[in-house]
Amino acid sequence: MTTSPIPHPAAAVTPLPLVVILHSRQPLTTDPAVTFDPVRWETVVLTDAETDPVVREDAPGEAPAVRRAPREGWAEAIRELAGDRPVQIVTNDEYCLISCAELRAEFGLPARHPAQPAHYIDKVLMKERLAAAGVRVPRFLALDEVLDDSQGAGVPDPETLTELVSARIGGPVVAKPRREANSRGVSILRTREELRDWLAGHRGERGWQIEEYLDGTFHHVNGLVRDGATAPVQTGTYLGPLLDLPSGRRLGGWTVPHDSELARRAHALNHDVVAALGGEGAFVVHTEFAVTGDDELVVVEVAGRAPGALVSELARLHAGLNLEEVNLALQAGLPVPEPHPTGTEAAWVWIPVMPGERYRHTPDTKSERLVHVRQAARQTHTGTSGAIGVSVLLWHTDPDVLAVDVRTAATAAWCGA
Repeated sequence: MTTSPIPHPAAAVTPLPLVVILHSRQPLTTDPAVTFDPVRWETVVLTDAETDPVVREDAPGEAPAVRRAPREGWAEAIRELAGDRPVQIVTNDEYCLISCAELRAEFGLPARHPAQPAHYIDKVLMKERLAAAGVRVPRFLALDEVLDDSQGAGVPDPETLTELVSARIGGPVVAKPRREANSRGVSILRTREELRDWLAGHRGERGWQIEEYLDGTFHHVNGLVRDGATAPVQTGTYLGPLLDLPSGRRLGGWTVPHDSELARRAHALNHDVVAALGGEGAFVVHTEFAVTGDDELVVVEVAGRAPGALVSELARLHAGLNLEEVNLALQAGLPVPEPHPTGTEAAWVWIPVMPGERYRHTPDTKSERLVHVRQAARQTHTGTSGAIGVSVLLWHTDPDVLAVDVRTAATAAWCGA
């Protein structure tokens, strides 16, 4: 007589640690699975956006799991998701940085964000600290201060404010929200009449600042900040101001060789920026600056996170690491690669598709490239203004070849009726 072996009970499966990626308005541009290996981590995106996608359309990889909850319920949602498991809370969304720092503290996680995140978020606080440290910034006026000074006297009329702005800043000027990102709400006011009309339309509103319009070339510089030390990653030049895509402007930029004088000066500037705004923690710093006709470097914006567009991917090609992946890894306390010159220069261009147009043609280039035609351009665009139609990534070891291809991408007819 034979007997069957008694089956052993299945071995208990240990739940994976949880990573919660906070999202609100800026979608992820990378695959979270690259940073957080699915064999070792469970990853969930927690968002307060009701329907907006949490991952950009051209991002690689599979869509991550998503939990939607109002921001005031995020702590409860994280507890429910994590249970008894270890948890990490990270973000690359400008609109979640402060919440992420607060939640990390609530859950007993080490501080990774700047000790004072507002220094990297509030454009007025940012410029005040930079100017106090001797870093050149545009002349500016915080409209909140004007309203506070007029307590009891009523809100200044647009003509009076126009005189004040003209006296302090001159013209043209740029109106910006104090706490926004991705050029949201930014207006270039080139004439006195445009300024007066803008002030009339925003009379009494708080949260605005007006600054000097800079006439020059625009650039960015990126670094890794770890406990006060800033490691240089890359410097880049923009195709032009990051505005007016809805009106048909093409946006883009390219890397600057590591050994160039501009890169040297930019990284020195970034070091001064971090020293002024605070370098505690572990994060990516992204500084945008203008080079004026007098060869002066003027800081325009700073972010304590990885940059948008395709700049993070440019860094992978140019310096061996993707800035968004690294920023998320730093917050979670994971090891990150050290930046190093790869010998490759890279560029990105966003081509708008205008109403009545669709994608028609990809021009020839000598550089290697990755072209993504977005949903807005796959069929005739029915919107009322321009939208991103084609996303173009270019790379080559010869910067002169790349420069020719950038000009081609920036001028060729990609879309048409």
